Amino acid sequence: MNRPAIILTSKFSAPSAQKTFGRYVGYMARKEALEKKEYLSDKEKSELDRVETQAKKLDQKYNFSVIKSEEHSKREKEAKELIKKKSIFDLNDKEFDKYLGYMVRIDALNHKKENSKLTAKEQSELEKIGAAANRLSELHATKEKVLDGVFSSDKNVVQLKDLNYIREQLNEGQKNNSVLWQDVVSFDNSFLKKKGILSSTGILNEEELLKATKKMQSVFQNEMDPPLNNMYWVASIHRNTDNVHIHIATVERDPRRKLINRDGISQPKGRRPQKIIDHMKSSFANELIGSSELTKELSQKRQTIREAIQINLTAQVEQPTFQAELNEFVKILPESRRKWFYNKLNEPQKKMSNHLVDELLKDNSDFKKYKDLVWELQNDRQSLYGKSKRNNKNYAINQLYGKEGIYARNGNALLADLRKIDKQANHNQRHRVSFKEKVDPNKYIQSALEEIYKQKSKKENVKSSFDESYAPHPHGKSKTRNIKGHYLKKPFITQSQIRKIKSNQEKVFEKTNADRESRKNLREFEKLQNEVEKELE
Repeated sequence: MNRPAIILTSKFSAPSAQKTFGRYVGYMARKEALEKKEYLSDKEKSELDRVETQAKKLDQKYNFSVIKSEEHSKREKEAKELIKKKSIFDLNDKEFDKYLGYMVRIDALNHKKENSKLTAKEQSELEKIGAAANRLSELHATKEKVLDGVFSSDKNVVQLKDLNYIREQLNEGQKNNSVLWQDVVSFDNSFLKKKGILSSTGILNEEELLKATKKMQSVFQNEMDPPLNNMYWVASIHRNTDNVHIHIATVERDPRRKLINRDGISQPKGRRPQKIIDHMKSSFANELIGSSELTKELSQKRQTIREAIQINLTAQVEQPTFQAELNEFVKILPESRRKWFYNKLNEPQKKMSNHLVDELLKDNSDFKKYKDLVWELQNDRQSLYGKSKRNNKNYAINQLYGKEGIYARNGNALLADLRKIDKQANHNQRHRVSFKEKVDPNKYIQSALEEIYKQKSKKENVKSSFDESYAPHPHGKSKTRNIKGHYLKKPFITQSQIRKIKSNQEKVFEKTNADRESRKNLREFEKLQNEVEKELE
């Protein structure tokens, strides 16, 4: 598989491990700092061994490092590092108060900077507290105190003043014993540029990322068992690395998770099945590239293409070249008409069906557009999920040649018309042996059409004779003439019709007086009988 354009990296932590998780993060930060040093003293080497041992113990006990992600690539490694770092939502109260203080002071200094020049001391202060704020969080406020790229389950625009409210919602969830789920969606910037979400000048369409995130979170909430109760989440878009990425933190303010026992500690079950994570990612991607609109357009074109098959068959069925191809196709079809369905055919039969569909639709613009759209979606999916070597994972192959693909649908439309032709040529008799077994297979379609026209002509002649026998008299008086085979008789009921009426009356009586189970069985029998009759047709 090639590297996908979108990576979803996920983790969760149980509420019982929140304080310990802070210690784990501290160990990992110290470990990273020591490992960056070119030379270590004996004391530092000893400390590194101790830190690694303690971090390993905590990790084994609480599974902190169990992170679900995809692909062994630079972006995957980057995403794993991002999800381990502390964000604004992980800050303790003291750190958070300090961060708010920094942001208020930065805002005041920037305001002064716009109206008058800052002193050297103020400029130095601005640089220092800016660096300090960045160390605590990657969030940045605009002049209007709006936090760039931050949104939540109930706010599309988040201001600096909203941070206290947001923390209260997350804290409420954790206080009520909620799992904290954290996700990072990381992008290949070249894909975002290709889809017009990131401009060549670096302008990011955050509105599209917001809509896709909301769609993904809706899938997360509804597919969990049970669904997340009173869910709250907050997301922030970051651009401080080589690739755009989104951090998302989620809690249940009123948890409904099943409690499990781990190492003697009761805690809510937070692990998400892989199929939910996969669906979260696919829903995000589909919303981002607008595939739902393309899918709707494909659905509309499928119907018009199916109608075009039947219209074009009527137009071309008299052409000698097409008749020869139809005869070759019918020649290899099964003997019984009941097997004239695309998915009941073998590969050579399907191949011939596909060829005829192409012939009938060679000038159809909807068919060409359909195939172009399918391959456009396939290329998008390949960019999103990587290239698969398995055909059953290939979107375009499935949409064109799968069991419900365009060739199957139109092959069935063609076969439906051929079944109709064969049945009419057989005088509408429910013969198991098709009409093609009665004539020269090399002249099947010609013989079938000739027989149908002959029957039609005969009916029209009979109708014409019947009409003439009742033609008005030239002088205005009607004159009835007896013609052989036509008699003026009063309406009467035959013995066959009487038996049928009696049988129907008995059925109605049985239905009315039978118990509920008997009526149900009778309905099932009648339904089965109707299906058998339709198949025999």
